[in-house]
Amino acid sequence: MSELLPSDSEVRAEQSGELQTLWLDSEEAGDLLSSIACDTARNLLTALHEEPSTASELADRVDTSLQNARHHLENLKEAGLVRVADTRYSSKGREMSVYAPAEDPMVVFVGRQDDGEGLMDSLREFAPVVATLALASLLVQALVTPPATTTAAGEIPRIGQSVGTVGGAIGLPPGAVFLAGGLLVLATALLVRRIR
Repeated sequence: MSELLPSDSEVRAEQSGELQTLWLDSEEAGDLLSSIACDTARNLLTALHEEPSTASELADRVDTSLQNARHHLENLKEAGLVRVADTRYSSKGREMSVYAPAEDPMVVFVGRQDDGEGLMDSLREFAPVVATLALASLLVQALVTPPATTTAAGEIPRIGQSVGTVGGAIGLPPGAVFLAGGLLVLATALLVRRIR
């Protein structure tokens, strides 16, 4: 009968989720740090990043008891560091959970949270503005740049000739000048905001 039940799984250790950021003083970070306070828990988590495994396989790999491995795996699971990714069956037909790292990688930030005014919050807030600036610079480039024309006897025009006078003697494309100016204004606004 054991041949009928799947004993292998195709679970991988890669984390394909979105990066989770936690402040050191948050409740989630407290749970996370508590779950990895013990050497055995850290060894189990490291082993899972190498290869997803069952609790008994992990207990053998980190040289601990099955009961201890299960205890730490449950704590790691509650902290969001580990997930049950699959189910395998032993040769005796017993169902076993296959553990793997959580889908979302995590980073814990040390420092003041500043009531939501941290660097990550500022970057998230300005990302749509930067994307809009990039699109607008493409539009400016398309509207301002005249179509390339040939000069005398089929000569290809030089950069300064096809760009026009917007870039001056340097010959910068107007879209790049627009984008650089917009990013400069955005950086100044972010700096002023951080100083206050």
